[in-house]
Amino acid sequence: MSSLVQVVGLQAFHETAGSMPRAHIHPELEFNLVLSGTARYATVSGEVDLPRGRLAVFWGGYPHRLLTAERVDLLWATVPLSAVIGHDPLRGAVERALSGEFLYGTAAEGEHDRFLMSRWDHELRHEPPRPVAEVCLMEMHARLARLGGDPGERSGSGAAAAGSAERMLAVVARRYTDKLSVEEIADAAGVHPTYAALAFKQALGMPVWQYVTRLRVAHACRLLQATDWGIDRVAHASGFQTRSSFYRAFAGSLGQTPTEFRQRGVTGVGYFP
Repeated sequence: MSSLVQVVGLQAFHETAGSMPRAHIHPELEFNLVLSGTARYATVSGEVDLPRGRLAVFWGGYPHRLLTAERVDLLWATVPLSAVIGHDPLRGAVERALSGEFLYGTAAEGEHDRFLMSRWDHELRHEPPRPVAEVCLMEMHARLARLGGDPGERSGSGAAAAGSAERMLAVVARRYTDKLSVEEIADAAGVHPTYAALAFKQALGMPVWQYVTRLRVAHACRLLQATDWGIDRVAHASGFQTRSSFYRAFAGSLGQTPTEFRQRGVTGVGYFP
């Protein structure tokens, strides 16, 4: 599965979508609420149908692709993993999502979730003031905390049970900004390093270290967009040990330097071939 790697950031949209031409990966948790039509996603662990009128949340770091040929009316929002990791009330929801599980709200909560996500869609458009974005983020935190507090319905496509590549993905999702090696990732996932590398490439269409690097670059893009941090601080916060390794990875993915990226004022989606 060849997958596009994106950086999405804190966003929300109401759109009518069709099938995606290829799978993509992004380092955010994704909220989906299907208003009409059928949303079927292809994931590394199988196909998942999202229930209409019920919130569904999943980790975008796993390759996923909307398969449905007909148009689907849906609300969706994304929140960067870095904005939810380390918050104790969110631990349950984040751990379940990073293990490959789809978290679902109830049908009774559907109208409330539609109101919340419609408001995020309205308020997060066109570079909202920081206080507005922070309020939306707090509301996302609260919704995630409630989802994580009740195991409820569990998706049958959880990555924890799906195989070695998915276990490695879960390790990478939690630790991609840490100092890591392929051997450490494989060991944490309980997989032999040689077999792990092969299984990962077969599942994602790229070597594990390329995936780690792309997530780090995506993380750095968000920091370059959202902060005024210096380049060295952005590099280290994204998992790069040296400025030179950061520049090589960034230029290799985007064809420009981090400084050029920031000067361009890019605020939308960044695509990585």
